[in-house]
Amino acid sequence: MKLVIREYLSMLKESKEIDALLPDLLLSMGIDLLSRPGIGSRQFGVDIPAVGIDPKDNKQKLFLLTVKEGDITRSSWDAGKNAVRPSLNEILDSYLRNRVRPEHEALPKKIILATGGELKQDVEPDWVNYVHRNTGLDPKYGEIEFDFWGGDQLTLLIEQYLIDEYLFPESVQKHLRKTIALVDQNEDEPRYFYQLIEGILFQGNLPKEKNKSAERKRQKALCLLDLSLNIVFYWCQEADNLKPALLCAERAVLRNWDWMRQNELFDCKVTNEKFTQLFFTYLKVTGAYANKLQPHCIVRDGLFGYGADELEYPLRTFEVIGIIGVMGMVFWNLYAITRDEQLCKRYEEQMQAVAQMLAALIENNPPAFAPRYDGHVIDIALGLFTLIAAGYTNQAARWVKELSHHIIFAYQIGKCFPIASDNYNDLVALEVGLAPPKEKLMELSTLLPMLAGLYAVLNLADDYKAFQEAVTRTFNKISLQLWFPDDDTDNHLYSTNAGYAGGFTLHPFRLPENFDDLKTYIIRLREKYKDFNNISCVTCGWFVIGLIASRHLRTPIIPAYWLNYLRE
Repeated sequence: MKLVIREYLSMLKESKEIDALLPDLLLSMGIDLLSRPGIGSRQFGVDIPAVGIDPKDNKQKLFLLTVKEGDITRSSWDAGKNAVRPSLNEILDSYLRNRVRPEHEALPKKIILATGGELKQDVEPDWVNYVHRNTGLDPKYGEIEFDFWGGDQLTLLIEQYLIDEYLFPESVQKHLRKTIALVDQNEDEPRYFYQLIEGILFQGNLPKEKNKSAERKRQKALCLLDLSLNIVFYWCQEADNLKPALLCAERAVLRNWDWMRQNELFDCKVTNEKFTQLFFTYLKVTGAYANKLQPHCIVRDGLFGYGADELEYPLRTFEVIGIIGVMGMVFWNLYAITRDEQLCKRYEEQMQAVAQMLAALIENNPPAFAPRYDGHVIDIALGLFTLIAAGYTNQAARWVKELSHHIIFAYQIGKCFPIASDNYNDLVALEVGLAPPKEKLMELSTLLPMLAGLYAVLNLADDYKAFQEAVTRTFNKISLQLWFPDDDTDNHLYSTNAGYAGGFTLHPFRLPENFDDLKTYIIRLREKYKDFNNISCVTCGWFVIGLIASRHLRTPIIPAYWLNYLRE
């Protein structure tokens, strides 16, 4: 594990990435933070102040960490935005004079230079001389000492204090190493990381109590999970293959939420803070994935290069639509729960950018209008939610109408229609003309009822009549179905396809001839099946987690997500 951690630390290219790691490390060492690293505010050289027992001599001290990125070199010692000596001088000249709390004035001061890199040989004499000149008993500020935490020292501290045998036994460490070894492959899911998550959260006998000792153990476990996810993410970046990291991040969020739910920890502030930290790691991974795809969304057939052939192209297209759709809803969720006006504005802008990217993807990749699986209803819904939430209603309406036309026409000619089985072999058989009759391949549809609902949501009264007549005429032998959760769904939503584990199916879903009757029918469904009442992520304000569950585990989208868009 030393090599894995050391290599990971060397990959951290920005000081803010070390900033995110160090608080978890200090907490695991029993050292309490006085404040979190801030961006933009005057820090007087100190990125992280903390108080606690120094494990080197068992004395209580005030720790003052200044964090730098990369290696400490001759050029970065005195000059540049990463300059070391000006930060150290500012700590001695300003922080110790103006920023130390009265209760900490008598404590020894330990100034730590922290970086994921190393102290280069050509600058080591400068560091040694600086430390020698400024170490000792200052008449005004008391005892002052210095330390350097580079990649090697951080590796030892992480292994000693974060990766202990209780929370991270050798079997779980093996899962991380196996995950890293397979980051360049997409043939299978990252099942070893899934096992790592289960090992940390569900097989480690973590305490449920609300006392400080139990909170610290849970905090340490979640820090460990976040660290493991970040390690996998950076290795995936090195391999230029972010899909395994995305799947790991989705699964980590879902299982973390389920663990909190099972142990009734939603009211534990510390545990919630660590969950939020993990969620933002998921957002970082998803953002990197979207940034990599963005150039391919604005050119014609830009996603074709990601598929091996004509059959893979539509599958890849809808997968990307689902991922980007969830990302848009993440920003909408954050916008909804954030009280800071500047943050709200930023989240709104980010949601707009995601919707713009999504609209371009749909316009430039024709398979976006021709779903091949009925299960693509999940990805379509996620994309539509983001477009509608961001105000791209014209693009959403056009997509709904084009999807309807393509599905009806494809079924009429017996090619490229959305099969109910979601089975790749059936798809290949249909492509080469060896498939069973189309009535058998599409004996049910959940996609058509959802599209009908979106006609109502988007108020497409003039277009609904043609859709209703065509569906009634063309799919008269097909069962139109809509899945609803039940009281037990929340017990399965974050671990498996909850559509198989429970809930119930409404069929047949009716398509009234009159548009107003359709709206009335859907409103009655909404009133009858108040299916958000028992979904913990929704009641706790994290509604997007249910959408992540649908994308990742392929649970049908809970109808309330789109039913609630409809106004009477």
